[in-house]
This record gives sequence, C-alpha cells and structure tokens, in this order.
Amino acid sequence: MPMDEFAWRVRLARRRRAHERKFKLAAALIVLTIAVIAWYLVYYIQRPEYALQEAAAALEQHDLEGFQRRVNLAALTDAGYDDLTYVLFARDTSLKEAERTASGKFYQSIKGSVTAGLTDTIETAVQKNVWMDPEGVNELKGRQLGIDYEYLMECSHLRDTELLAVGEVARDGSAAVATVTVRDGGTSLEFPLQLRMEKGDTGWQIVRVANYRAYLEAVQTASAADVSRYIEATRPIVDRYNGVFRSSQREFRNLTETERSTYTIEYRKALIRLLQDDVIPVLKKYQRELDAVEIPHGAAYLAAQRKAATEASIASYESFVRGLDTGLPEEFARAETLHKQALTYDLRVGDMIRRGAVNAETPATP
Repeated sequence: MPMDEFAWRVRLARRRRAHERKFKLAAALIVLTIAVIAWYLVYYIQRPEYALQEAAAALEQHDLEGFQRRVNLAALTDAGYDDLTYVLFARDTSLKEAERTASGKFYQSIKGSVTAGLTDTIETAVQKNVWMDPEGVNELKGRQLGIDYEYLMECSHLRDTELLAVGEVARDGSAAVATVTVRDGGTSLEFPLQLRMEKGDTGWQIVRVANYRAYLEAVQTASAADVSRYIEATRPIVDRYNGVFRSSQREFRNLTETERSTYTIEYRKALIRLLQDDVIPVLKKYQRELDAVEIPHGAAYLAAQRKAATEASIASYESFVRGLDTGLPEEFARAETLHKQALTYDLRVGDMIRRGAVNAETPATP
C-alpha cells in the first residue's frame, strides 16, 4: 500500500474515533440534562424548601397569585388571630376571671370578620406594597366591632417585620417546619420564626407561624422598657397640662352647651377668643414640649399616636373657629370629624398605656 494512502486511512480512523467520542459526550450531556430536569420536576419542586423559596420570591416581586399558591392565608390568619388576641389581654392583671372569659368569648364572636379583614389587608400589602386602612363601608373602620383595628394591626407586628434569612426545613411526614429569621422594625429584635408547612393538592403551603405567640411576647418584652421610659419622661408634661386642658374643656362646654340653635355674636366672640388665644396655643405648646423629649425606638408608635391626637384636636378647633367666622356648616362638620379622630387617637394611647401595665393618665385634651 502506498505511503500516502496509509496515512490517509490513519487520519480517517482518527477522525472517526474523535467523532464517536464527541457523539458519546453529547449523548451523555443530553442524558444528564434530562435526568436533572426530571429530578427538578419530580423531586425538587415537590419539596417544602422549593415552596418556601417561591413564597419569598412572590413576596419580593409582589406576585399575589404566586403568594396565594404557597401561603394559606385563611389558615394563617385563623391561627394567628388566636395567638394575637391571647397576647393582647392575657397579661392584663386588671381583668377578673369572669371578665377574662367574657373577653375571650367576645374576641371569638368577631373572629370571622377580623380574619377576613386581615386576609384582605395582607393581600393588598403583598400586591401593592402598601398597608391599607379599611375603606368604604367596612365594619373594621373605627370601633364598629368594639375593637380598634389599627391598634390590632400594630400589635400584630405584620407591618414592621422584615424577613432576613431563610433557614433549614425539617420534615415530619406530611408536614414540615421551616425556620426563617425576621427582625422587628420597632425594637430591632431578631427572632427565628417557625413556619408550619403542609402538603395539599397544590403542593406545599405555609399554614401557620408555630411560634407566633412567642414572637409577639418577645417584641412586647423588648419594647416594654422603651415605652415605660418614654411615659416616665413625659409624665411631668402630661400632668402639668392636664389641669389646663380640663379648665379649658369646662369653659368650652359652658359656652357651647346652649339651647339656642345658633350662637349669638357675643357667644361666637367668646368662643373664638377662647380657642384662638387659649386652647390652640396651649395645645401647640404642649406638643412642642413632647417633641423635645427623646423617643426610644420601642415607644415611637405611642409618641406618634399622641402627636396625631394633638394635631387632630388643633385642626378641629381651627375648623370650628372658621365655622364661627363664616357660618359655613361644612366647617362645623369637619371640626366634628376631626374631633372624633382625636378621640380615637386618645383611646388608642390609653389602650397602649394600660397594656404596658403603666399607671398613667392620658392627656385630658378638650
């Protein structure tokens, strides 16, 4: 055989073997890819870890549908409501046993309405990244149900709890417990929440925060010192102005509690003078003194509610003065609405102080 033909045959054989090796490698890669995809579809996405990651991603991307697929909000709010209401009045030593029993029955009687509201609030927050107050014709507005929904939301710490890290997931048959680390924004307390997960028709879902009650109590304990310190720091201011407010309140009532359908010129002038020269300036001075007090992180909400009460009272009296000046009914109506808002804030402050087991008197704003 000529040398050139032999060399050509050798090169051809080498090429054939190289092609065979490439084909085998490509086939192995295809088989491996198929195996990985099959493992992903059949095994990994069926694991609770995957469902937990999907829930976290849906929350970050404001994907409500994806969030609902991985979080059973009805079950979550049902169990969370029981934990929350327990913490709200369990430590209230002023309640007798009969009153405690009555409180428990009351909270159970409104549970359906409140949990439905909580579910709507959470869904709106997931989708729009905004914690909305009840709107329109909603029984959770004000205290129609006998509770302060805004204060309930604050005590739930839903709005200020931040997800820091997703930890391990421990399987237990058809259930699992996932540990996630969160941080409370008010106190900066970091806490390991345990999320109970169950496998249903649509896959794994979060159905309960197993140690939610412990988390609420830990945050309450962490903020208690801040709240007590803030109340003690502001007590001299509150005590000093209470007498002034009560005196103005009595004078205001003496001028407004009249059988006349309209105020005479003399009454209007006296009311305007009382509000412009006395009540409103004193309220503004009172708030300036409160603003000068250092507010610990855990007492920020209490301080904000106090300030909101004062500002609503000031706005109410300013609107009332405009009504006296102009005679416009809408100014009197606005004054009445703002006055009710101020009372709502004051009641909330009182609830917070009593819950903190601090014997303090709320400002007797007129």
